[in-house]
Order: sequence, then C-alpha cells, then structure tokens
Amino acid sequence: MAGAAAGGLVLAGAVFILSGVYNIAASTGHLQITTWLIEILRERSIDVRSFGIKVPPLDEEGLIRLGAAHYEGGCVPCHGRPGEGINPIVGGMLPPPPDLLDVGERRPSEEIFWIVKNGLKYTGMPAWPDPRREDEVWAVTAFLARLPSASQIYEDLAGVTRGGRSGDEGLANAGVLTRCGRCHESEGTGTNGDRIPRLAGLPEAYLLRSLREYAGRTRASGAMEPVADLLSERERRELAAHYARLRPPAVETSISRDPEQLGRGQAIATRGIPREQVPACMNCHSGRQSPDFPVLAGQNAAYIVGQLQLWHRGGRRGTGYGRIMAVVATALDQQQIEDVAAYFASLPAGDVPQAPVAESSR
Repeated sequence: MAGAAAGGLVLAGAVFILSGVYNIAASTGHLQITTWLIEILRERSIDVRSFGIKVPPLDEEGLIRLGAAHYEGGCVPCHGRPGEGINPIVGGMLPPPPDLLDVGERRPSEEIFWIVKNGLKYTGMPAWPDPRREDEVWAVTAFLARLPSASQIYEDLAGVTRGGRSGDEGLANAGVLTRCGRCHESEGTGTNGDRIPRLAGLPEAYLLRSLREYAGRTRASGAMEPVADLLSERERRELAAHYARLRPPAVETSISRDPEQLGRGQAIATRGIPREQVPACMNCHSGRQSPDFPVLAGQNAAYIVGQLQLWHRGGRRGTGYGRIMAVVATALDQQQIEDVAAYFASLPAGDVPQAPVAESSR
C-alpha cells in the first residue's frame, strides 16, 4: 500500500509538471506554499553555509569606501542607491531585488559576505565575478553592514560626486574615464580611499598590461574584470596613456609616521632580506627598469598591504609576473609587509630612494 501511494504521488507530480498548469510568469507570483518552501530552503542554506565564517574588522573608512564604490558599479542597477528605491522595471522580477537599506540590521556580516560572494539561485542575484577576491567581497560587506547610516553620505563614499575629467579631447569614450574617476585619480583629486591604487604617472606599458590581464581574467578582480572586458583595445590604450601622463597628487605629509618602521621598510625596499632570499623591491619598482613594472613610491600603503596579502593567499598567481611576486610576498611576514608599504607610501610619487647606510631589516 505504501509503495502504491508513493507511486501515485510521483505520477500525480509528473502529471502536474508536464501539464503546464503551473504558471511561471513573474507577473502572477508563486503559490503561497511555494514561496514558503523557497524561503525556508534559502534561509537554512544561508545559515548552514555561513556558519563559522570569521569576520575581519570592517570599520576602516577605506574599506567602506571601496565597498561603496563596488556597490555603485555592480549593485545599483538592481538594488538602487540607498534611499532611492529600485528601478520599477527591475521591480518586475520575481522575487524583486530587496531594498538593502536595513540589511546590516537584518543579517549578520557573515551572511552578507556569503550571499555577496556566492549569489542566490533563482533570484537573479549573481555570484561575485571572481571568487579569489574575497577582500573585495568583504569591502562590499563592510559597506552594507554600515547601512542605513552610510546612506547619508553615500554619494561621497561611492565617488559619485567625484566624476572625472579626461583633459583629452581625443579619448574615444570620455564616459569610460568618468567611471574610472569615481575610484582612481582625475585632475586635481587623489583616489577614493586608501584601498584603491594610485595610477597617475605609472608606466603606460604596465597600465595597459594590467587592463589586458583583467580582461583576460588572468589577474583576479571581481570589480575590474567586468570593466576591462567591456573596453575595446583602443580604449584600454587611451586610458593607459591618459593615466601615465596624469600628474601624481602630492603625498599627504601631515600623517604621523614611525621613523623606526620607515627605516625597516627602507631596508627591505633598497636591500631586500638576503637571509630570506627576498630581493630589494627597488630592483624592479624604481622606474628605472622595465616599463612593465609599477613604480611604488607614493602608492597608498593600504593598497600595497592588500596586494601583498593577496599574493600570500594565492590570488595573484595567474600571470608570469604574478608568480614571481608570489614567491617574494610569501617570504615576508605581516610586520614586514606593513613596514615596506609604509615606507613607499611616505615617498613622493616617482621618487627613487637611496640605500640606507646600515642594515635595518629584521
């Protein structure tokens, strides 16, 4: 009897599915029981898979700014800007994208992180474009966790008010540069936070190589890969040339710096750490060698730290140059990473420092 009943249920289900009687149109919504089952399945899946995720510190302004910039570039088309509501056309999706203004109050940070990284099936919510860049996902998480308070200054955090001026009438698509200017330098401005690299004055060949690597997905970034992929080769060349010509902004001199830390960083930059087989950073990054290498003087310290940590985790091993740097980065400990980053950030952009008189690296 039990077998017959089970067989009957299977047959009834097959008839229901194959009959086409269930309306899948987004305009009609689900049956109440269907919605209930889907929501239970979704929430239990998120609970189980986000359990045990260790949340790093999320209160740094640079991290929140980076997350807001990523949100503006990738999330606004569906979720809208904080406080503005979603696009009425997008609202016709089933389920419609939720208003995220209070997501930081409704969900713990580990759940927000898991959803942003992995997306949700059957909702239109995509996974992060490159799962190797969990640091980018944490930046978005940091921003969302600060809503609604961050909504009051959203346009500033996301760089919406910055825009960008090309200063180049020959640029094929000035709108491209305007979008770049939300995060990177434009005339008279620095970067939108210290987690974003300074591009002004870097070698044109390096900038072009970076855009090509992002487009080819050999250099990981869930934020930059989609941007670079949409650019034509002409636009990549023009953007690289523009930023190479752009005058670097002055380094902030009012920041209090630790002389001992700068001394340790200078030793690593100019002498390396022979016992760890770490070469001097300036062997490649002074601007006197191949134009395929970036100049690090004047670069944001937090950005340098983040990239060296990314090499530690294996997130930048997709290219030949990346594999070379991975060997160097993994030989440094966290203190040494912070020391050398602080040293380069203290220098005027494009500066070529002299070797220290005495060995001061650890």
